[in-house]
Formats: sequence, structure tokens, C-alpha cells
Amino acid sequence: MVRAMANPKLPMDRARRFLFWRSPSPPTRPGDGICASATWAWNGVTVAGGHGAGSGLHQLNNPFGLFVDDDGTIYVADVQNHRVVKWEEGASRGHLVAGGNEAGNYTDQLNQPYDVVVDQNGTVYISDYVNARVQRWFRGALSGKTVIRNIYAVGLAQDEEGSLYISDFKSNTVKKWRQGDSVGQLIISGLNGTELLFVDRHRSVYISDTWNHRILKIKDGEKQGSIVAGGSYGADASQLNQPYSICVDQLGTIYVADTVNHRIMRWPQRAKSGSLIIGGRGQGSQPDQLNFPTGISFDREGNL
Repeated sequence: MVRAMANPKLPMDRARRFLFWRSPSPPTRPGDGICASATWAWNGVTVAGGHGAGSGLHQLNNPFGLFVDDDGTIYVADVQNHRVVKWEEGASRGHLVAGGNEAGNYTDQLNQPYDVVVDQNGTVYISDYVNARVQRWFRGALSGKTVIRNIYAVGLAQDEEGSLYISDFKSNTVKKWRQGDSVGQLIISGLNGTELLFVDRHRSVYISDTWNHRILKIKDGEKQGSIVAGGSYGADASQLNQPYSICVDQLGTIYVADTVNHRIMRWPQRAKSGSLIIGGRGQGSQPDQLNFPTGISFDREGNL
């Protein structure tokens, strides 16, 4: 593979869709709705896009990162449309949240946004990759404000204190910005094509070290990370192939978008290998298939 700094991504989910897999409702489960023995339906349901590549509000064009709020609304970084769109539960069309005014660097524009997070006030933070900045858009605003400059941001995450964690694709680092900081705190360097992030309630940071085919975890206050999934290239249960995204449930189980293997894997804590929960049936656009999956997230009911 040739590393292209101007475009850190594969042409992701060529089906241009977001899929929804329903979890069962076990009698006892933690607050995120996921128990240790949870399973998911093999067939997903399209909840955003799926109408081919395009710029209509019923379409997406290379969607990447996503965020699901407590109401089940899905926020999508719609990369090649240079916008962030939200899809309310059950909607057939999205609503424009930010950008959508062609590629550019004005305050009402974005240029290849790759990820999005939303705080409890509905304020949206966007990794505006080509413009090398992170933008903040208040709810209902027509333009955004730059809150972090000179960073080729791809992945974004936010902890309960409001600090932002950002993966910088160009420098292969992850940094943390507390509210009001003008300089970020280095969390880790020496990565290889880092993509999306996850921060748990203990402020441990999970990092998709994509071209090293592994997921790293760095506990709050520590300087060394540990491999918690993958570590070698391949399609066996102990391997990953360019993982792009992670989420972690309250039991500490890790869920990985194993992108080039077209599957979602589950790795319990301290496991040496993972188990297949979705996909793994070849690249495709059928309800039981995935096509370069990237962003993954759970809603409050444990649906993926």
C-alpha cells in the first residue's frame, strides 16, 4: 500500500450507508445495554444513506466517523460532501448540521471532515482534516469557530470533563486538549496511520493504530500503551487488517471495525483473540455484509 498524506482514507463504505444491528434485551445488563453474552442480528438495517453516492440529504458520499446521542440521533461526517449531517431515528432524510457549502476554509465551510463528537449541550466538534483545524458549531449555528489549529485531525473523542482527544494523521500522534488549553498534551507518538479513537469513563484512550493492524490502550496518566487487540496482519481471529474504529462497553469489551476484513470483531479484556459478531462474509452491500466498515458506535440500548 502506498501511503498518501493528502487523503488518509480508503474509499470507505462504497455502499454509502450506515447500518443498524439490533441487540437482544437480556434480563440483566449494564447501563449501556450490553451484557457479556450479548449477540446481534446478522442482518443490518440501513438507517442513513443507501441511495448511492450523492449530495442529497437522503444520500451520503464516503461517510466516515459517526456519533450517536442519547436520543438515538446519528451524526455523520459526510467526507466528500464536506458536511456533517444528522439523522433522527426513523428518518428517511438527514438534516444539515455543519458545512455543506462546498469545500473551503471559510467559517461556514468544511473540507473533508472525518469525525464528529457532540457534547451534552448539542455543541458539535468536527475534525476538519484538509483545513488542519478542529471546528466547533453551536446548535443551530450557520457557521463554526476554530478551536484548535495546525492539526491534521482525523479521530475525535471527548471525556466527561469536556477534554478533546485528537488523532493527528500527519504527525502520527494523539493529543489531549483540556478546555481553554492553547497547547495540547501529547498522549502517544510513533503511530502508523492512526485513525479513530475512543475514551472510556476512566479516561483510558483506545487508539486504532491502523497500519500496524492493532488497537492500543493508554490508561490515564500513563505514557506507555499496551496492545489490546490484533498486532499482526491477517484475517484470523487473533489478527486485524487496517482497523479504523473502536468502541468499548462498560464491561471493558472492545469492538473493532476491522476495515479491510469487512467485519466487526469483539475482544474481551485480556483476550488473545477476538470473535466475529457482524460481517466477515466477504465485501458486499447485502444486509449481512460490510464494505470497508469504518465508524462504529452503540446507542443506549446496545444496538450497534
